[in-house]
Formats: sequence, C-alpha cells, structure tokens
Amino acid sequence: MCLGVCVAGGAFASEPLSPGASQDATEGQPAPAEKVKAGKAKKKVDKKEDASAEQGSDIAEVVVTGSRIRRSRPGVTVVNSDLLSTRGAGRLDDTLSALPQVAPMLGEKGSNDPRLGPARINLRRLGAGRTLTLLNGERMSNDVYIIPGTLVERVDILTGGASAVYGSDAIAGVINFIVKKRFNGLVIDSEMSTQESTNDDPFYEKLLADGGYPQPKKVAWGGTQTYTTIAGGHNIAGGKGNISLFAGFRRSEPMKFSMFDRTACPLYMNVQPVPDMQTNDTWSCGFSEYNPYHWFGAGDGGYTNAKDGSRTWRPYDVNDIVRTPQNDYLQRETKTLNAGGFFTYNLTDKITFDTSLLTTGYEQRGQNAQAVNFYIDGADVACDNPLLGAQQAQILCGPDAGVAGKTGTLYAAIFRPDYTNQYNIKTYDVRAAAHLSGRMSSALNFDLSVQRSRRTEKYLGTDIFDWWATKDLYKKALDVVNVNGVPTCRSVVDGSDPNCVPFDVFSSKGPNPDVWKYVTLTGGSRVITEQFVATGAINGTLETYGIKSPWATDAVGYAVVAEHRWNRAAEEGSGAYSWWSRYDNSDSVNELGGELDVPLIQDVPYVKQLSISGGYRLSKYKSIKDPLKTWKMEVNYIIVPGLGFHASVNRAIRQGVLERLQQASPYSGTFRDYCAPPGPGSNLERYSYTQCSSSGMTQAQYDALSNYKACDNNGYCPVLYRPGGNPNLQPETSDSTTIGLAFQPKFLPNFNLTLDYYDINVKGAFNWVRTGIVADQCYNQHVDFYCGLIKRDPTTGAVTEINAMYQNSGFVRNKGYDLSMNYYIPALKVGDHALGSLGLAYNGSFLTGYDQAFAPGAPVYSCLGYFGFYCDAPWPKYRHYASASWGMPWKGRLTLAWRYASSTTNSKLAPNAPLASAPSWNNTDSYPLIPKLPASSYFDLALNYPITKDVELRFNVQNLMDKTPPKVGYADAGSGAWFNTFPQLYDAFGRTIRVGVHAKIW
Repeated sequence: MCLGVCVAGGAFASEPLSPGASQDATEGQPAPAEKVKAGKAKKKVDKKEDASAEQGSDIAEVVVTGSRIRRSRPGVTVVNSDLLSTRGAGRLDDTLSALPQVAPMLGEKGSNDPRLGPARINLRRLGAGRTLTLLNGERMSNDVYIIPGTLVERVDILTGGASAVYGSDAIAGVINFIVKKRFNGLVIDSEMSTQESTNDDPFYEKLLADGGYPQPKKVAWGGTQTYTTIAGGHNIAGGKGNISLFAGFRRSEPMKFSMFDRTACPLYMNVQPVPDMQTNDTWSCGFSEYNPYHWFGAGDGGYTNAKDGSRTWRPYDVNDIVRTPQNDYLQRETKTLNAGGFFTYNLTDKITFDTSLLTTGYEQRGQNAQAVNFYIDGADVACDNPLLGAQQAQILCGPDAGVAGKTGTLYAAIFRPDYTNQYNIKTYDVRAAAHLSGRMSSALNFDLSVQRSRRTEKYLGTDIFDWWATKDLYKKALDVVNVNGVPTCRSVVDGSDPNCVPFDVFSSKGPNPDVWKYVTLTGGSRVITEQFVATGAINGTLETYGIKSPWATDAVGYAVVAEHRWNRAAEEGSGAYSWWSRYDNSDSVNELGGELDVPLIQDVPYVKQLSISGGYRLSKYKSIKDPLKTWKMEVNYIIVPGLGFHASVNRAIRQGVLERLQQASPYSGTFRDYCAPPGPGSNLERYSYTQCSSSGMTQAQYDALSNYKACDNNGYCPVLYRPGGNPNLQPETSDSTTIGLAFQPKFLPNFNLTLDYYDINVKGAFNWVRTGIVADQCYNQHVDFYCGLIKRDPTTGAVTEINAMYQNSGFVRNKGYDLSMNYYIPALKVGDHALGSLGLAYNGSFLTGYDQAFAPGAPVYSCLGYFGFYCDAPWPKYRHYASASWGMPWKGRLTLAWRYASSTTNSKLAPNAPLASAPSWNNTDSYPLIPKLPASSYFDLALNYPITKDVELRFNVQNLMDKTPPKVGYADAGSGAWFNTFPQLYDAFGRTIRVGVHAKIW
C-alpha cells in the first residue's frame, strides 16, 4: 500500500492518499501520484507493451474501484503485475492465493468433482459466491480462466460490502482485474513450469515398504504447465482508434498420487484392517489394495474364491491382498484456449467508444483409478444359478441348493484392479461488451455500457459405479438361469432387460470383462448460465453550481447510475445423473443508485482533507415483492500529507442465482433415525417417545414405527433427500465496517504503512443443509430448524423425506486486521560502489473472529485456529506474504518472497462444544497423531532479467526448500483432508520451477 508513492520492491500498493490522486500502481519504480481531474487524466504508458497513448482526445479511461465518482477512495489494495511475473501469469487464481486476503482453493487439484472446474477467487474465506469479480470495472463470472494473465495491469481488492455501488454479490468484497486494451505492436509472453520433489522421507519409505506398496522414484518430475499469449494491436485513423487482439493457450499435465512418497497411499491413523474401536494412534496405508479372489458374505461366514479357478469358496484370507500404486489424479489434465479483442475509437475529442469480445474454452480430465471394490448389498441369488459351484450353492442356500425358485442372500465385494473412472469437464465462456463514455462538460461525464455473457459447463463421467444408480443392474446380472446350457440373465429370458450380461463372480477366472460395460454407467450434466447487463451512469462535480463547503476547495462530487441485469440458469442431467432435475429459470433486476462525495475541510492546519461520502441503491427484483435497499457511508480524514484515517459502513446484499433458480434434485439415500428401531443385531437403543416428541413426532407415529423393519443395524433407514435450489430463498444481507490508517512519513522517504480493521457480518446466509448433522441437531441438540427438515409418514411414522434445499439458515461473521508496509531504497551504496535498489514489502492479515451458525437456534461455533471435521481445511489466525526485491546495479531484479501461515489445532480438541462433539461409538475423541498442524513457511525465489530492451527472461521457484507438507490422516478420521494433507494451504507437490519470456516482436 502507498501514499502518493508506490513502492517498487513489493507487489502491493494502495491508491495514493493525496486528494484526487489516481488508483494506479507502478511497476518497478516509485512514481509520484498523478492528479486526476473530472473527465481528464494522465495515463501511464507501459513500455513493455508500447501501449499507445490516446491521441486526438483529452480524455482517458479512469477505473476507480469502489466508487463511480472519479476520485480516489481509501481502503483499496492494489496488486501490480510484479506479483504475476514472480509467481506466474498462467494461473491467476493460484497466484493471487498467496495474498492473505484471498482464501486458497483447490484449483486444478483433485480428480473428479465437477465443482472443482472453475478458477474462482474467494475473498476472506466467505465463499467465492460472496466475492464480486469485475473486469475493468464491469461484472464478470467468478472464473478467471477467461482473463489473459499477461494483459493484467493491476488487480484492485476492496474488502467489505459494495452493493451500493455494484449491486448484488459484493458481500466479502470486490476484486477488479484491470486489463490492457490498447496495443501498438506485437508481443509474446510464454512460460513453462514443472513440479519437482525429492522422495526421501524415511517415514513414508518405511510406511510404504511395511504395507507392500511400490516406492516412487527418488526424484519426481511432472505436472508440467505451459502458457503462451500473443497480443498485438495497431492504431488507426491517425491514433484516434485502436484494434488489439490476443490469443492464449495453457496446458497442465496430470499428476498421479503414486508420483510422491507422501501421496502414494492414503494415510490412516489406525492399523489395517480398521479395528472395531479406532484409537487414531498408528499410521498405516489403506485403500489402494484389492483381493483378486473377492469377498463373499453368505450364510454365517466370510469367503473368497479358490485360487485354482474352481467354483468353490474358502475362508477369506487377508494374505491374498495385493497393494497397487494410486493412479488417481492429484492434478487434473487441463487444456485452455482463450482469445479476444478490443476496439477503441475516439468519436470526438470528448467521446470514446470501445467494445470487447472475450472467449475461453477449457477441458479438464480427472481420473479415479483405484482398485475399487463393487459392493453388492444383499442380492437374491437363485439357488439353481448355473454359475454357482455345488459347494457354493450349499453355503448360500443350505438344503435348498440347486432347487429352482429358491434364493439365497449374497453380500459381496468384487474387486476390479484395472478400474479407471474418467471424468471430463468442458467449459465454454464468452463475454461481449460495448461502452460509450465521454465528457459533456468540465463537470459532467457519462458512461453507457451493455454486456452479454454465456457460460456452458459440460460434465461427463464414464464407468460410474454408484450403488443407488446401479444396484438393480447388479441384481439382474446375478439372477442367472440355464438356457440350453448357456448361463443367461433371467431378465433376458423374460424380455425385461435384453442387454443384461451374466455376472460370473464365483470363479477366480471371472467375471467376463463385458459385464463391466453393463453394470457401470456413463452420465453427465450440462449447466448454462447467462447474464445481460445494461448500465447508464453520469458523474462529475457540482462546481459549476458553486455547491461546495466554505472550508473546502473542491466541489461536491456525485454519481447517478441506473442498471438492468438479467440472469438465466439451466441444467439437465443424463445417464447415471438423469435423476438430476431439469430446469430453465431466469430472474431480472432494475436498479437506481447514487453517490455523493463531500469535501468538508481542505488545506487548513491539521486538516489536509476531511470528507464524507455516501451511496444508496434501490434494487427491484422480478422475483421479490419489495425493493431491496443497500447503502454506504464513508469518512476520509487526512491530517497532514502522509497521515490519514478512513472509515466506512456498508449494507450489502447477495441475491442467489443458482441457489434460487436451481430446482431440487431428489435422490434415494439413508438417514440415521434415532426414533426408529435399528436392524437385527444392533447395539443401538431406540430413543424413547419423550426424546422423540420434541421433534414434533406424535405418540401414534412412534407406536406405529415400532413395527418398522427397514433400518439396518447402524440405525440407517431409507429416505428421499431433496437437495437443490429454493425459489423462496431470500437475499443474504451483510453489514460491514472498515476502519483504516495510512502513514507515509516525510522523515522516511519511500516508506508507507497501512493498517485496516474490517468486520463483515452476513445474515440469512445461504446454507446447503448438511444432512449428516440433521438427526443429531434435531434429536440431541433440539434445534427446531433441523426438526422442520424431517418429514414423516403421518400413519407409519417412518421418515420419508429430508429437505436439503438451500436455506436462509445461518450467519457468518468475519473480522480482523490487515497490515501492509512497503519501503523502497532507490540507491544502495557502499562507499562509492552502487549496489542497485532494494524494495521491501509486507502484507499480513490477522483474523480475530470467524463465528458462524448453520441454523437459527443452532450453537455458534468458530473454526478460527482449527482444522478438520466441521472446519475442513485449516483456519490460521495469521497469514502473510513478504518480499525483498533487489534491483541489481547492472540490470534485472531478484526477489525473495516468504509465505507464512500460523499453526492450527485439531477441531476435535476444541473447547467449543459444536466442534468437539461426542465421538461415534467406534471412534475415540483423541487424535494423538494430529493434535496440531505446525506453522508453515514457504520461500519463493524469482529472477527477472532483461536481455534487451524488448526481451525479458524470468525464472522463479516456489517452495524453494521442497518443504514436505504436514501429515493428516483421513478417511477413518473424517478430517476432510486431501492427498494426506490440506493442499489448499500447504504446497503438496514440492517445488514449482518456472521459466518465462516476454518479448516485443515489433
């Protein structure tokens, strides 16, 4: 952050605090703040791109984040392009996640979840949906794949609500990507990166050896990413206009779990097989294994096939287990192509027209390739099934062995070691915009703009094994009869399913590979979102009318805006996901708003500037009866040049698009019903009527439920879940407060410091219902909200449905401090020897509170300082990004960066009751192996070196020391970890080594 001078050494800057100064961060060297008058501005020329200065006009576009008044506003963090050059321009989401204000997300990590596709920005960890993303001050979808990283000039980050300026979604804040739109020449920017790590951890070597798993290579290389952008432009009409085009391609190669020692097997915190009582005190490998002879549960025993291929069973033998490498993808394969163009033309010396078209298409491939077991849960197998051997039929059916019309119940786990479940995500995004702006007078400017965007996401999975979707196929494939000596599915004989293939699992030589095509499915989904925005705004000052404070030199500034937005969402599923709802819904809003900026006192002793500003916006949604109101109030006080304070209060809203327009997608599942009798052999006790009555259950329902036989011995009963959108969802509201200090002393030139406090309180927060806690919250915690989600049959008392749709159920409150410091020494010397320049930068964030509740009346809990279970990825109280940049005396710049996150504690050890909830019957509440995750420090090194005035090379290494991430056991612990750690926060793939070049061709 800076006050009038933006420091070269760091990547961070805040707009200058000087009255009227522009929001512009310099690259590589400090520069004085540039004065911006209404309708007229100086514009910095980037020498690298030779961006053409606007000719034939005395106007230039000024993009101010957080206001439509063309005056600077405090509290905006500016990230200049230095950060992109030192961390990579190909992955904007990954690069920006180094900032402590941005919550790291999985990005391309992980294999098969379609929700992982977009590259979203999540400010303050309030959720990507609460971050409004802008491109040159205009709305865009929160997926930065469409933005060409090479063309980004700066990124503005505004914390807190901004709905009074921008409308819905600006809850956590605004992130505004300022992209170059004018070129005169041709440039190319290209980079390549790869992951490198040494697999030499003795812990993992021993663990893998003891478990019989293959050892990875000693030095791992892979996950190569390439990124190239070509941009060119040409001035026309004597410099009045400009046409600029760009095209870029990026590719990420996949990485498999087996590549690194720390991910070669899933870590468990109990011996294998998992004991009845889990103590969480012994590391072991699990999952990545299979039994080639399968497991069968029949009669009173557990069996496996004979090794010789005969149709006989023998007692199950754990020594048959084979360990295999994990070939799931750690990083998805991604191919991205984006292209676009900008046309700008000065119609007169006061009016400019510009238009743009941006497109992107990317394809991501994930892979699940574990030796999956296909579980068969109680299939009725004919006692005269011709695939059964005599001994097997005897075990399965007893005296009915070989008798037609009789069946035996079979449980089985059938292993398929060559199983590969492929997932494909294709996304197409197009955005077109047109903009007419100009100066009507010295005190009046206008802006008219329209934009239209369409986004299509296609998701396709192959070889899907989903028990609920495929269980009938398995049962039909096991229901086999003899037809003239040929084993044939009964469903083929009776014509109910002519495609059925017999499932021969009763010999070590089977099953027939063709059967997998029958019992696994292909399925997909398509989601389309569209947006249209039309905006008209005027802004300026009231100096013509003499409306100003008697103690101020500047007149009152104002802005008035009218906006119309239309959103559409459509979705449909196919194949295995055909149960997903089909819908096509839309909503629209008309808005009218305004802002005032009133300088009260200027240029008197101890008051360089005191001003107040405010904004108000009315939003009338088609789907909501009453208009929504948002507003802001701000105070800016500069005591003397270099010392100032600012404060603001904002009311913001978020009107859910998908959360409202989506329709429910019911599916069958199971629910832990404490009030129903558990199945035979259970150790569980049914709750009394007194315990159940608080949920609204009647005595008649409780009595009728006594005869219910559908629950298993763990108390889980069949039910219909109804997740998805909720048309009755009301907008979220947030109240945010920010208070800040900015300091740039005269006695220490080129030093600046800012300290900001923020408090964001989101009410009526959108929450998807966490179905796993509904029963506990209703019957044990007595939270009425959760009881209302449970629907019972009025006669039998059985649970028939769980309402899992989005609800305005909770609240989230996030507060803390941001501290930023920059210091630039332009001329280092030792005696007469020039040593170049030095820039120091620090950006830290201190979280002091993060409270939330899932529902009204539910316990309030905080994950601050904890990880795992309820809390999922770690919530460090403190993070920072610091850098030292040396401008070498000959040429080039060398930068060392330090990323830090404080330690976190296992949430199960928290004194907060909702976090440290009672353990399940088979798991202790002690986690001696992961009581705490230590503080983490990662160091990155970057070199930028100009070969000529037109060519610059860059080289950087992230995680310079190849630091191994902390171990976190998952699965049996339920901690929520990925890859045996939390890759959102910790570098899970070793070093990232990147080289790049930026060249001007002409």
